[in-house]
Amino acid sequence: MSARKVVCATYNGKLARGCVHALTTGEPSEDLTGWLSSTRDPGAGPDDEAPDFVAVGFQEMIPLHLALAGFTKTALDLHDDELLAAIERRFSPSSAGKGKSAATQGQGYRLVARKAIGGIALLVYARRGGVAERVERVAVSTVGCGILGLMGNKGAVGVRVTLAEEKGSSEWTFVSAHLAAHQGECEARNADWKEICQRLVFEDEEGGQRGLFETGHLFFFGDLNYRISLTSPKKLPLHLLTHSIQSLSPSNPSTFSSLLSHDQLRQEQLAGRTLHHLREGDITFPPTYKFKPGTRSEYKDFKKRVPGWCDRVLFASAAGEGAKVESYRSVMDFTRSDHKPVAATISIPSTAVTSRLPHEPPYALDLGSYRLKRTLGLVLDRLVGLLWCLVMLAGLNRDLRLGFVNLAVASATAYYRRYVMA
Repeated sequence: MSARKVVCATYNGKLARGCVHALTTGEPSEDLTGWLSSTRDPGAGPDDEAPDFVAVGFQEMIPLHLALAGFTKTALDLHDDELLAAIERRFSPSSAGKGKSAATQGQGYRLVARKAIGGIALLVYARRGGVAERVERVAVSTVGCGILGLMGNKGAVGVRVTLAEEKGSSEWTFVSAHLAAHQGECEARNADWKEICQRLVFEDEEGGQRGLFETGHLFFFGDLNYRISLTSPKKLPLHLLTHSIQSLSPSNPSTFSSLLSHDQLRQEQLAGRTLHHLREGDITFPPTYKFKPGTRSEYKDFKKRVPGWCDRVLFASAAGEGAKVESYRSVMDFTRSDHKPVAATISIPSTAVTSRLPHEPPYALDLGSYRLKRTLGLVLDRLVGLLWCLVMLAGLNRDLRLGFVNLAVASATAYYRRYVMA
């Protein structure tokens, strides 16, 4: 058995700011093939180099009021269709170019699982003719840690895939996450990570309950929202930050070291406060946030939003240092959002496929209340989402304030007619 390859990709599409047209018409707004192309050397062989798994995470997949109300199926359908086509275009060109699709020739990919909570989504694909036929079990879990520590505006979606191997089985866990926003909210992001560790519980058919680190290979990615610190390890004035970003050169990795020392995620990891036991590839791309939508490389005003490498792909593997990051890149050509998508290719040696992570979980599972919190979060999501949809409908789906005004006027008119004119 050769090494297993995994592609993980993440994108905060910022659909909360609009762009609903692509979802309602089915018209793609950006070519997903370009995103996935960043994970592979164009000179690589078409089939033998293709990844075994492709896991894609989205944040802010649709406007938040629609997401909380549960109207995610249409968006998932469209993303699934576009992703599968893009994956097969990118990773099975020799098959698709002979008049038949890769799928019809027994190659290509198939969807293993998809799930969303709020605007956070995860879709996992497995390669046909390989791992797709080895899938024994699939477990899915979600955790909301947004408003009240329960709602799905922030949180995570997890998929665990168990494969039958020649000797034993292997487990692969994928998590798409969206952590707390804003520059000064490091503690909130760390708290979100703790909640995910405690409440992202995978249940099996026998009633077993297993946590995030009870796996062989863990891939954790998404809009983690850690920014560039302006105070640590030393003060970083905005004009120096601007100069530092403008001086970054992917062809010269040493230009990144100084600015990366201000990366909140790395600082918090070194302090042992977040994303325990996870690592990532070398960062040789500019901060992925906050860009001016419609531009390739123009950042917004740093005074309002400090930039950062918000969008990340991290992992832990039983292979330890034997697991290699073959590529880790952002895609600057995506301009719809104020984020840039990121993708990574990770290779796991065959000798470690069936092993399990040696790490102790950083936090104990919340087995006593995770189900209750999940249910309460879902109920709150639906109530808030449906009320929000009602207000937006009253505002002609354009302005929340107009919706409140229109509802207030309608209520006052009804009250006047019912009680004053009676």
